[in-house]
Amino acid sequence: MKIIVLHGDNTAASYERLNKFIEAAKERGWEINFIEGSENLQERLTKVSLFANETFYVLRGFTRINKSSLKKLQNRLKNIPGNLVIYHEDFIPKEILGFLPQDAKIEEYKLPRLIFDFLDSFYPGNAKKAIVLLHELWKNEPPEFVFALLARQVRDLYWAKSGGSMPYPSWRVQKLKNQAAKFSQEALEDIIKSLSETDIKVKTSQAELTSSLDLLAITLLK
Repeated sequence: MKIIVLHGDNTAASYERLNKFIEAAKERGWEINFIEGSENLQERLTKVSLFANETFYVLRGFTRINKSSLKKLQNRLKNIPGNLVIYHEDFIPKEILGFLPQDAKIEEYKLPRLIFDFLDSFYPGNAKKAIVLLHELWKNEPPEFVFALLARQVRDLYWAKSGGSMPYPSWRVQKLKNQAAKFSQEALEDIIKSLSETDIKVKTSQAELTSSLDLLAITLLK
């Protein structure tokens, strides 16, 4: 089996790459199968249609497969016919990637450093720096993409502030907690509400996204 892994925190780029693979498979007339990590992977990969000349699988939720199952599959994957793309919306830990055959192709998609600088700068009293970084981002990144990342960051900050368990490495959790400590619970709730309202207004053509983000940064980080 030919295996390609698409992972990393730049989900826009990895998803675009995934769609290119799917389109290529459709053009070649391959049978396309979508699999979730919670399913019996070996059973799904070996269940081939009699009418398909080639099979193409897309697997999501790879990190949800327990290690004992991965170990059993480790030596069997290379003998199963077809093509498998493993798509993950974050980085897959190296120890999990180690269960794949050595000839598996790994493609890693990282967000630009500037995006992290902007997200890290988003806290009360830092509006000026946040806006400067935001404008730098717009030179190369679509506003919709930046908005989606900001919304996810604020969600994670609220999560960290609430003290809930987070599915991230310990260093990332601690970083989120440190940033969340600069906000009050009420402030984060207000930001989430403002982002939600902005999203609706932009989608209903009642507001323009770049100016709305500028206004949000000025008013919410003052």
